[in-house]
Amino acid sequence: MDVELITIFVGIIALCMVFITAVIVVIGLQTLKTMKRGNEFIGLAQSEISFISTKVALTLREINDLIAHFKEETLTLSDKSKLSLHELHDLISFLHDETKSLAIKASNGIAKVTIGSLAIGVLSQMLKKKSN
Repeated sequence: MDVELITIFVGIIALCMVFITAVIVVIGLQTLKTMKRGNEFIGLAQSEISFISTKVALTLREINDLIAHFKEETLTLSDKSKLSLHELHDLISFLHDETKSLAIKASNGIAKVTIGSLAIGVLSQMLKKKSN
């Protein structure tokens, strides 16, 4: 009986070893498939990044050319712009002076109206007191 038990026990151990080996093989195959897909994805990402970086380089070159063109165009306009800015400054200064003088006149008028209103109020109160 001992021999039969040992044989059954060794058989169970051998069966477990076969099962564990099969699981390790399946895991290895799945790992290989995953690594292959990962490498494909990395290759695709590298090609896309290369394409995008080339497009970015071309776009930056076009922007640089456009900026150079604008710079040339603005050099001719700078004298006209300066003259326009001086005229605009003079106009704003004139408007500021006129607004300031109108504000002073308005505040003088408001002060006169306030004084007149206070005087009328005092006169009204004096007349009320006298009539009482």
